[in-house]
Amino acid sequence: MKADLDRLMAEREIDALLILPGENEDPYRTYLSNGTRSSGMVIKKRGQPPVLVVNGMEVDEAARSGLEVHSIDEFEYSVLLRVHGGDLSATYRECYRRIFEHFDVRGRLALYGVSDLNTALRTVEALKAGMGDRIELVTEPVRDTIFDRAYETKDAGELALLREVARRTSAVMRATRDWLAAHRASDGVVLGADGSPLTIGDVKRFVRSQLFEQGLEDPEGMIFAQGRDAAVPHSTGQDDQPLRLGETIVFDLFPRLPGGYFHDMTRTWCIGYAPPEIQADYDTVREAFERAVEMCRVGIATNEVQDMVCQFFEERGHPTVLSAPGTSEGYVHSLAHGLGLNIHEAPYFPTRITKYWLQHGNVFTIEPGLYYPERGYGIRIEDTVHLSESGALEILTDCPYDLVIELAG
Repeated sequence: MKADLDRLMAEREIDALLILPGENEDPYRTYLSNGTRSSGMVIKKRGQPPVLVVNGMEVDEAARSGLEVHSIDEFEYSVLLRVHGGDLSATYRECYRRIFEHFDVRGRLALYGVSDLNTALRTVEALKAGMGDRIELVTEPVRDTIFDRAYETKDAGELALLREVARRTSAVMRATRDWLAAHRASDGVVLGADGSPLTIGDVKRFVRSQLFEQGLEDPEGMIFAQGRDAAVPHSTGQDDQPLRLGETIVFDLFPRLPGGYFHDMTRTWCIGYAPPEIQADYDTVREAFERAVEMCRVGIATNEVQDMVCQFFEERGHPTVLSAPGTSEGYVHSLAHGLGLNIHEAPYFPTRITKYWLQHGNVFTIEPGLYYPERGYGIRIEDTVHLSESGALEILTDCPYDLVIELAG
């Protein structure tokens, strides 16, 4: 969690972190600036709270972070831009030198941020040219950075936000189920109020209206995929496709609080009825889900849970990534991932690779599934859970698991 940052920096001999400025949304900046929005830079020296340097128009907004905030023009950025004739590289070089001298930033410096790659590389060049021997730029292992490790557990403030986004997202999922159930069908197709076929696009528009009512953002989109598309895990579905009775629908919903924390949940539905083969495989996925929930306890290696689910599916005749890496049928992905300011973050649940152990404060998904494109169906069940201080697994998602949605008429 955030309180671990100084310890992690000391362990890795990193003296300071710099979050590069940029117009893009940036989970690193959001994390260090206590959820406030700005396009400025964040500097965190080891053992000290972060400092924000922002555009003058953003000072008031940045001040809501409770952190020390400075305008970039305190360091004469606009003056330097004119002096250097609009040469951004020269301006960056001199401006960063002034900022680093003011805050006495020196030593081993790690850079983070979501930015245009060319701009980021030019900034790195400016830092190297302008800082001399003052700093040493360092990189960290992929998926094992300071932030990866800090994100892995959540503090009380983060948990309050994660519970709230879970409550709102679950309400949207339940409202969608109830709305679908209020429709009628004819000739195997669900009908809208005007008697025309109800399409996936119609459903998505309803869902977006519910997200708006709940004050949620949908930056990553959603998955509402039917039939064969439901058997392709990241297919978002075809908006012009009418809803048909008896086909699986995989509805994966992962919105967030404005600029903040995500929730992630999936339900699989069949409207009207479920064919026997689909019902049987759904029951298998539900049992795999329940076994995973039971196994997720403090101290367990995450790959052990993934491998258990693979073995469970294989014993029931389904191919998995354990014995058939790269399979496009059966169980084709990992069981889970952490969740927070990013839709995917640590802890991860790899196959046969021991790298993460479950610990108090983890928030992660549990999402087993079975996928058969040639048979025309896919199934996934997903909840987001929290491993509490007591060691109990708290399920944050609140929505029925029933496969069949019975229609009103």
